[in-house]
Amino acid sequence: MSGASAGTSVHAAWSLQGKAPGQVAYDVQAGSVEPRVAQKYFWAASTETPRADRVHAPDALPWVAFLGGTEAGRPVTGLVETTWSGGRDATGRISYSARLLLLDWQPVSGAGLTWSPLYTAALDAEWPAVDPGAEQAPHLVLDAAPTMVAKLARYIEQDIGFEWAARCAALLLEGRHVVITLSPEYAGLNAVTRVAVLDGICALLPYGSRAWLSAATWAGHGADHELRLTFALRPRGSQCHAVLRGQPPQEPRSSQGRAYLAELLRLRDKKGVDALLPHLLSHRTPLTPHDAEQALQHLRDLDLQAVVLRDIDRGASRLNDVARLLSLRPLESLTEPDAATVARHLARCALPGGRSGAERAQARSLLLEHWSPRAGEALADELNSWDVESQTLPRVRAVLDLAAAAVPRDGQAHALVLAGYLDGGAAATTPDGLRSRSALLHALQRDLDENTAAAVHAVLLRRPELALAWLDVNAEQNTLDDRLVRDLLDLPRGDSERKAPNWLRGAALIHGEPLVVQDGGEIDAFADVLATAWRTGLRLACHAGNPDALSWLKPELYDVAAGRSGTDTDRAFLFRAVDVLVPLRPGLTGKHAAWADLFQRPLLDSDMRRSRCLADDGEAPAEYAAVLRRELPPLGLLSWEEAALAAGLVGDRPEQVPYPVLWELIHPQGDPAAGGVRSLEGPVLKRIAELLKRTGDWITHGMPAQWEHHLRSHPDLQWLAHTADIRRLVATRTAAPEELGDAIVRASPHSRYADRVQEVIEYPSAVLEAIRPWLHDRAGSGDALHRLARHLDRASPQRALGHLLYYSISQQRFGDLVRQRALDGHEELKDSVEQAIRLLRQKPSRRPPTQPAPSPGRGPDHGPSRPPSGICPESDQDTKSSWRRWRRGRGDDRV
Repeated sequence: MSGASAGTSVHAAWSLQGKAPGQVAYDVQAGSVEPRVAQKYFWAASTETPRADRVHAPDALPWVAFLGGTEAGRPVTGLVETTWSGGRDATGRISYSARLLLLDWQPVSGAGLTWSPLYTAALDAEWPAVDPGAEQAPHLVLDAAPTMVAKLARYIEQDIGFEWAARCAALLLEGRHVVITLSPEYAGLNAVTRVAVLDGICALLPYGSRAWLSAATWAGHGADHELRLTFALRPRGSQCHAVLRGQPPQEPRSSQGRAYLAELLRLRDKKGVDALLPHLLSHRTPLTPHDAEQALQHLRDLDLQAVVLRDIDRGASRLNDVARLLSLRPLESLTEPDAATVARHLARCALPGGRSGAERAQARSLLLEHWSPRAGEALADELNSWDVESQTLPRVRAVLDLAAAAVPRDGQAHALVLAGYLDGGAAATTPDGLRSRSALLHALQRDLDENTAAAVHAVLLRRPELALAWLDVNAEQNTLDDRLVRDLLDLPRGDSERKAPNWLRGAALIHGEPLVVQDGGEIDAFADVLATAWRTGLRLACHAGNPDALSWLKPELYDVAAGRSGTDTDRAFLFRAVDVLVPLRPGLTGKHAAWADLFQRPLLDSDMRRSRCLADDGEAPAEYAAVLRRELPPLGLLSWEEAALAAGLVGDRPEQVPYPVLWELIHPQGDPAAGGVRSLEGPVLKRIAELLKRTGDWITHGMPAQWEHHLRSHPDLQWLAHTADIRRLVATRTAAPEELGDAIVRASPHSRYADRVQEVIEYPSAVLEAIRPWLHDRAGSGDALHRLARHLDRASPQRALGHLLYYSISQQRFGDLVRQRALDGHEELKDSVEQAIRLLRQKPSRRPPTQPAPSPGRGPDHGPSRPPSGICPESDQDTKSSWRRWRRGRGDDRV
């Protein structure tokens, strides 16, 4: 095969067919082959009767046929040559003879002998003499020269044409019969040359194909035969036609035939015929006509790596090809790009999808069997190459499961693939890519071993945008207490040997970790990681209950709240997060309430709700006002915005106006050097005045005197002076009920009582608030309340303000304490009056009463004694008649 000059001796069984002198029929005359077997080969090689007058015609003898077969369970090669015998039969016709050489496959294929050397050796062989008395004829020995590959390659390329021969070979592979015809200039082509043509065609098939191929230098066309490749006058039926050095045969029809032809042409161009032929001749295993796929595989094996890679690229690869490649060349021995391609292909084949269950199992087995760190890197690259829609959690987990299965072979396999996926790919930096990777890591984080957790932490430290997206998912899913998350956020605290990045320190600070701020850039570094870092920060802060994060993230939160960045969804999230961090409830700290109101102000039409819910500790209003004094000027509010802000601070309920905040904001007391926001004073007072006019009422508790004096001068608010008179009188604690009643009448110009509830116009709440301390002190003692009510009725007979006073006391909203004290006082008074009445109504005794001893300094002539203290029948009658009206149900059904 290699071109060495040493020959090969092979033994062949033989047989001769012909006519003995005087015979009419042809039969086996001699040989070592059993006549029945020999006759089979003679019959297969004979397709028509030779004609003696065709000496110079294409069908002139000798004819040579090569026949593959099986004898006694062993493959054999048969060579039949038909020639003129030189004698005549009993009829006087010229006789021909045929000789058969039958060779075992093993020694012939082992020597790589093709048809041309065999035929040449047969021509040169010395046929043994047959001893008539011998039981077994001796074998014939052929001294065959080795196949000269270079010579055969040149012959195919230059004499018969590679593509022409390749088409013939591909047609034979798909089971077709090929007939070669000769143009007139080649009509006298001798048998040796024709054998060379047949040998050249079959040299483009694996050598093992000769175990079933049959070929002949001539075949008649008048009858059917089983010879696959022949020279003939013309084709018959469905036989394929090829003209030597002329018209090429038709294209193959089957997919295997087309693929085989394409591979031959590709390999000839890539490797050259000198490399192609030795590869095909090296396949010595006998094939059958049904082994076209195996023949194609062997052809591809010459360039198997390229074939596999090409088929993978085309989406037409076969796992058997991959398996053969890896058996020849382990994954680790391939170039890095080629190893990656193969590993990624096996991973795809192992995923649920287009492959059968058996193929998926085969792909998985191959990948795990040939696993190396390169395979892990390739799988990570494969994951990163998928579009976001394909990176579903089940598909990605399936690849990671493959890596996990390789851990017994490579302990870092799972860590390598997961870290490579999290860290790589252009999609990893997109919002969708970050979201999918964060979701995957969140799904896996509780099951990671120590090695994988360390690898993930390393990626997160390198990829802050991924870390923040992942923290965001954990905050949203309330899993920030998972070990992997805690270990990351704890890194800055245990940072003894290496400095944690600033963005991570910022995240830890927002999450409430007890860290010392180093350079003040931690929060800025955190916020600069992603445009949505503020969302992650708020989620971390909500989890930790850290409202300080609002002030730390103020640039981003201002932009979102004002609509300069973000979406409506972002603003809704900001609103909810602020409510979580600083809930709207009494007792809020000043600075946190201020920041919360500032960020919600654009979302609530400037309503500063928390200014009215501050802690009553003397510090909260000052803190709130200090934040606003610092933050409002840079906002550059327009006049209409200041008016809206003033309305938001004042609110809609007179009793909740935050005077300490407003006064400290405009006229700071705690820090005289700090300039107040004086531009807000006008809008604030205007809003207060509007509120007063709209409600006709106002509780002035806590109002600075300066503002009260200012508002008194307002044309519609002069009644404020009368309310101030009430408070002054109450504060003296000595005012007579009549004097207080006159002030109440002046401060309540529109109030009136009526029998129908719908027509009642109650006292201004400012009046009720002003007289409340007096009522608490006096309602349960003596007749002060009754004197006040009687005076109010007399001073306003049309409006019955005394009755209105009892009505107001009976209402729960005014105060249970006043009502209970009044009721208790009435019950005590009632008992005293009733006892007095009983005594007065007693009949005089018939016995003259004993004269009482005169009081010191008072004799009988001094006149009757005064009524008991506290007894005033007239006033009591008026009072009792009025109070009974409330006791009959009017008071209770209005609670």
